Amino acid sequence: MRKAVVLTVSAVAVAIALTACGGRKHDVAYYEQLVDSIRKAEQIEDMRRKAGLEQHSRQKETWFDSLRLRTLPVRNAGDDLARLGDFAEVPAVLNENLGHPATDTLKAVQLPESHRHKVLMVAEMRDSVTSSIHLCTMDARYLLVDQLCIYEQKEERRPDDVGVTYMEYYITSRYEITLMLYYQSNQEGKNAELLNLRRFVIDKEGRFQETVVESE
Repeated sequence: MRKAVVLTVSAVAVAIALTACGGRKHDVAYYEQLVDSIRKAEQIEDMRRKAGLEQHSRQKETWFDSLRLRTLPVRNAGDDLARLGDFAEVPAVLNENLGHPATDTLKAVQLPESHRHKVLMVAEMRDSVTSSIHLCTMDARYLLVDQLCIYEQKEERRPDDVGVTYMEYYITSRYEITLMLYYQSNQEGKNAELLNLRRFVIDKEGRFQETVVESE
């Protein structure tokens, strides 16, 4: 079991490193914290199962099953959660199942399954109105398999300019996920600059795989 957990955590770490917000990698401390959170969730789940604590498991399943279903396709709405779906607050005790520490404030809505993996849209609330948004895939035990950031906005300072980077996203009914990263200068009259365009699909193992973007 220990070997299987190590392999699972390593695979998740690699996948997350490739799908950081805006195509940018976070620092080592960020990934260590995230991997530790996933490892802890798996270990706690095993301990509860061995101890016969099925009540918690039933409560967890009941909460996940109670999430409202948001159908596909999903068109870009920034971090306007009201336009995206009926998000529910995630109990802090379940944050680790989504790869987050208990101190984070999360909201979630359910999307249709992909290859028998549950898919959630999870918003990490930075304050009462601002959030970053991830897609999360989960296994049969409601443990995180992989996640992909689809929206984040950050201030960016350039040598000759100041502005913000932000993402736009489109998810088709076949789970073709297109992400576009823009830079918008604070200078009046300047148009947004497209920095990169990436496309992902969900494979049979529930992981987000980047695909080639064909020219149109």
